[in-house]
Amino acid sequence: MKTAPTAVSARQRGAATIVIVMALFLVMALLAAYANRSLLFEQRMAGSYARASLSQEAAEAGVEWTLAQLNSTGVDAACMPVATDGKRFVDRYLVVNAADRSISSATGDPKFVADCARDVGNGGWACRCPAADAAYTSPPLIGGDDLTPSFGVRMESADRGGTVMLKVLGCTSSVVSNCSATMAEVSKNQLALTSLSVRLALVSAVRTPPAAPLIVKGGIRSTGAGLGLHNSDARSAGQLASMGGDWVGMVDSRLESVPGTASSLMVGRNDGVLGKADTDVFKMFMGTSLARYPQHPALRTVTCGGDCSEAIDEAYKAGQRILWVEGDLALASNKVLGTLADPLLIVAKGDVALAGPLQINGMLVANGALRWDNDSGMPSVVNGIVLVGAGMETVGRMDIVYQQTVADQLRNRMGSYVRIPGGWLDSDSPK
Repeated sequence: MKTAPTAVSARQRGAATIVIVMALFLVMALLAAYANRSLLFEQRMAGSYARASLSQEAAEAGVEWTLAQLNSTGVDAACMPVATDGKRFVDRYLVVNAADRSISSATGDPKFVADCARDVGNGGWACRCPAADAAYTSPPLIGGDDLTPSFGVRMESADRGGTVMLKVLGCTSSVVSNCSATMAEVSKNQLALTSLSVRLALVSAVRTPPAAPLIVKGGIRSTGAGLGLHNSDARSAGQLASMGGDWVGMVDSRLESVPGTASSLMVGRNDGVLGKADTDVFKMFMGTSLARYPQHPALRTVTCGGDCSEAIDEAYKAGQRILWVEGDLALASNKVLGTLADPLLIVAKGDVALAGPLQINGMLVANGALRWDNDSGMPSVVNGIVLVGAGMETVGRMDIVYQQTVADQLRNRMGSYVRIPGGWLDSDSPK
């Protein structure tokens, strides 16, 4: 016969149930807290990865932007191209020695020379390019939250001539100098930064400039007062011309060289190398073939019909120094193109026709023939070098004056900036 449970035993079983349920609730609460802690940790990790990626992308954008600026034309204080009265980015922030090819920063200290911040509203970047001697200030370029990326640019001397160290700091703040503080401050403000160091090299506009005012693959025919050639530079031994053919109509009184230079050294006729049909005169001096030369990042194409003097003059004022003409070139205006301190390189894929009084300070390259007419009675002169890929004909009076300073500029200062393979480093701390 079964007996009914007493009230005391029933109360004991209810208390045990409550204890078990409370223990289960406690375990569930601990599991929920642990899961929530893991979720918060993962969210923080994801945020850190996102900021790190953003600063990395900003730094890489800064490298590409700076390369484009170094090969660009004249810009204003907002780093935007201008048609006149601008200053090239490379001239603003770098000092390139045309004598020994050394490159140094124009600022003289490792401060930011330029900076940019992402302008979401306009779908681009807001940038500033102050004068090199201006004190760097860091007010916000634009308004933005903590994830508005920016980058700052520094340039320093490298250990080899013709190279420069580019250092870019990418930051997740719209004010890049916020990431230049100590790592403790950067971490406290929940910022991310990436520092990239890239070694850049200058690819010369003219790899081996001629050591004479005139190089002609074919021959020369002169009528009238005659073509004058002048070279007083002792380093080039006073050489005046080299040609693959003969010079018909040469006027001896129009030739000026270093005193004591033999006439056979002044003018080299019927040169065996230049006269060969397979000799690539362009590649011999320019360093690359005519087909590949337009790949120079700093080269700009000039399009014009008829007289190109005005178009070339406007291009020079806009900061363009390596000009390419696709086809024939005609210059017939009384203009001064380029300066001796900042010369101009003009490359014509076809023939070149010069007419009347003009002055070119730099180098003129005619892949085809060159015809030069001047019966104006006024000077028509090239201060620098002329390279002709075929024959040359002159009518009237004109002069080519060799300038060693122009040759040095063409080889050691003028050209395009490119990355050196393997010259790239990155880190998560500013240098």
